[in-house]
Amino acid sequence: MGRAGDEPLVDPFDPGLESREPPPPLAEVVPLRRRGPSMAERLERERIERERIERQRRARVERERAERERVERERREGRRRERAEKLRRERRALRRHAPPAKPKPAPRPRAVAPPRPTARRRPGVSGPVRPRRGLLWPTAKAGLAITLVLGLSAALGAALGLPVPGLNPSSGSAQLANSADLFGVDQGTPTGLASGYIFPLLGPHSFGTKIDHFGAPRGGGIHEGQDILAKPGTPEIAVHDGIVVDRGKVTDPDSGGRGNYLTIYSPQDDHSFVYMHMLKPADVQLGDHVHAGQVVGKVGCTGDCDGPHLHFEVRIGKATIGAKTKPINPLPFLQQWPQPQG
Repeated sequence: MGRAGDEPLVDPFDPGLESREPPPPLAEVVPLRRRGPSMAERLERERIERERIERQRRARVERERAERERVERERREGRRRERAEKLRRERRALRRHAPPAKPKPAPRPRAVAPPRPTARRRPGVSGPVRPRRGLLWPTAKAGLAITLVLGLSAALGAALGLPVPGLNPSSGSAQLANSADLFGVDQGTPTGLASGYIFPLLGPHSFGTKIDHFGAPRGGGIHEGQDILAKPGTPEIAVHDGIVVDRGKVTDPDSGGRGNYLTIYSPQDDHSFVYMHMLKPADVQLGDHVHAGQVVGKVGCTGDCDGPHLHFEVRIGKATIGAKTKPINPLPFLQQWPQPQG
């Protein structure tokens, strides 16, 4: 017997099973209504959407950056072309105004020295004949003798209170002249230039300390000029008649720390004179003819410098754009050139 409420069990071996009525059909199965997307699906869709927006933003930023770089490259290329065109125009102007080159004299044929005779044996003389001594030893003996005489003269004059020849007053005290002054030996300073030169500044100035002199160490190299310290705005003048062969501004790509600079070439002496760190660009243009005493600029501190001064160089040859010229010590020249009165 089944429990109350349960359907009666059907015996498949019951003989009256076939005469019974079939059970009623089951009701139609109704599909369940599907719910909305789950939380994980919504989060995944939001993540995908954020990634898509981020990719679009990055692509836009990359396009803007590429556009800025393209504009910057075009601007730099335009400035480079303008600079090259300017240099070509200046070179053409310089060639038009440059004086005709002097023809070089034909080289003289070098005389071939006759062969020196070998030492021969003379009759009655044992051994080879010794060559005659030169003037080195007699000159050295004469110099030593003169130095001793001057020393004795200095001692005697100091004892008697008399002036002694050969003394050179320097720094407030009398010092004995050195042998280079006595015999005219070059001490390594360059020879003087032709007359007509004047000092490159028009106002009070000083030559600073050793670090401001020619040959001082500077950033792995040497100082190739003389720094002349002066107040900002002090006029800078041409030291001699010449031609402007180089000129630049602090904003030029090839300024190289020179700031506003100028180069004047003197064909008379085949020397160039360089002015650096000017307050403003030079008052003269490339190819102009300048005269001694003409104002060409003012003292400043443009480019690579630590204070207002004129970096002045003297170079052998024409220091045109890209030329390789040899610098020499300008201090001996500056000490002997007169300073004009403003």
